Amino acid sequence: MLAHQFGKMIRDQRLSRQIRQEDLARQAGVSRTTLSQLEQGKALHVQTDVLDRLLDSLELKPAIGLASQERAIARLEQQGKLALQRERHLRLMLTLASDPTAAEDKIARAREMLALWRGNRTCSAFYIERWQALLDLPLMDQVRAMQTLGEWEDALLQNSPWSWAWTSKP
Repeated sequence: MLAHQFGKMIRDQRLSRQIRQEDLARQAGVSRTTLSQLEQGKALHVQTDVLDRLLDSLELKPAIGLASQERAIARLEQQGKLALQRERHLRLMLTLASDPTAAEDKIARAREMLALWRGNRTCSAFYIERWQALLDLPLMDQVRAMQTLGEWEDALLQNSPWSWAWTSKP
C-alpha cells in the first residue's frame, strides 16, 4: 500500500518536472524497471533505501512513511536476504571451481537466463551487461570476480542469473 502511494507521488512529481524515467532512475541509482514498476503500482516489495534515493533525487520529504523502528526492521530483513544471496553465490562459485565440467553447463544456463531477460526486457540492460561481462570471463577469473561485485553487489545479487540454482534441482 505504501509502495503504491510513493509510486504515485514519485510519478506525479517526475512528470510535473518533465524528468524521464531513465534520468531519474540513473540519478537515484535504481533500475528503470524498478522505477517503472513502482510508478505503475506493480512493485509490492520495495526497499526503503530505493524509496529514499528516489525521493531525495526529487527533493521530496513525504508526510507519510514507516515509523523509524519499522524501517530499521525492514532494513535488517533486507540485509539478511542479501547476506543469504552472497552466501549462495559464494557457494556456487566454489562448486564451479571444483567441477569445471559441470561448471560449463551451469554457466550456459545462466547465459540462457540473460538471453531470456534480454528478449523479454524483464531486467535492466545495466544488470544484463554486468552479468554478461562476468559470465564471459574464463572460469577461474569468473570465480574470483564473483567474490566481490563492487559497489553494485547488492543490486546485482537481487537480479541474479543464478537464481534458478537455488530454486531448482541440478
